[in-house]
Amino acid sequence: MIDAGYHGQTGVLGTYVVKGRKVAVVDPGPAASIEGVLKGLQELNIELGEIEYIAPTHVHLDHAGGSWKLLEYCPNAWVYVHPRGAPHMIDPLKLEESARRLFGDRVDDYGEIRGAPEDRIVNSTDGELLDLCGKELMAVWTPGHASHHQSYFVPEDSVVLLGDSGGLYNQRTSSVTPTSPPPFNPEQAAESLEKLTALKPKVACYGHFGFVKEAVERLRAHKEQLAIWTRVISEGLRKGLDVGELYERLRREDLMLRAPPAQRLGTRLEERSPYVNLTGFIEYFKWLRQKGSL
Repeated sequence: MIDAGYHGQTGVLGTYVVKGRKVAVVDPGPAASIEGVLKGLQELNIELGEIEYIAPTHVHLDHAGGSWKLLEYCPNAWVYVHPRGAPHMIDPLKLEESARRLFGDRVDDYGEIRGAPEDRIVNSTDGELLDLCGKELMAVWTPGHASHHQSYFVPEDSVVLLGDSGGLYNQRTSSVTPTSPPPFNPEQAAESLEKLTALKPKVACYGHFGFVKEAVERLRAHKEQLAIWTRVISEGLRKGLDVGELYERLRREDLMLRAPPAQRLGTRLEERSPYVNLTGFIEYFKWLRQKGSL
């Protein structure tokens, strides 16, 4: 794992390096963090010409926004991405507009937003094995956090690279909370966790942030957590509870939310904030009602 740093902060996004004779860089991060990624690669004695794949788990700007910039340093690399996300890697205008609707001017902190050349984009296939010449890396489509989300699995080492499919990991408290900004689909997220659990990984690597052993237990616990959030929020919405009331009810039922110090629920729009992650569930249930499915 490379902790490239983000405007002087560490522990924000983990960039993972999978190395055979060729190299894959998973989740390079935003453009503002690429210099830190390059420094980390140098410290690992990795030549930039060895990098075969720049492999975001999904195209959200905090995970993939700097792909174009890293690509410029890596003459032999391809950007490996889910086909639903590929158009946004080439032309990120809609992606940026969506992020600005949610996060406002804080998007500027990500650095320059630019598309990658179309002829250097490779679409992934679910279950595909990337041959790194001495190491294999499997792409595993894991929708939920986003429809174009994919995780990665290293069969030889039983390591799963989760991106945002496993939630937000707090190293200090060893707790996990959902990462569910809209649009979020909790049913797909739970199915994706089942899919990852079936691989029987031993180590789970979180995008935000760090890695842990007992991966299967962690994935199962997060699936149970999603079920709690789904039940509490859907019931609360039927009773007309507001966001603050929903959060307080979740804190009573989700033990993971009791581990960190109690947070005052404000409206600061950050991907890690309880407000944004509650909103993902709320918007999902609104969508179901519009479909007539709820």
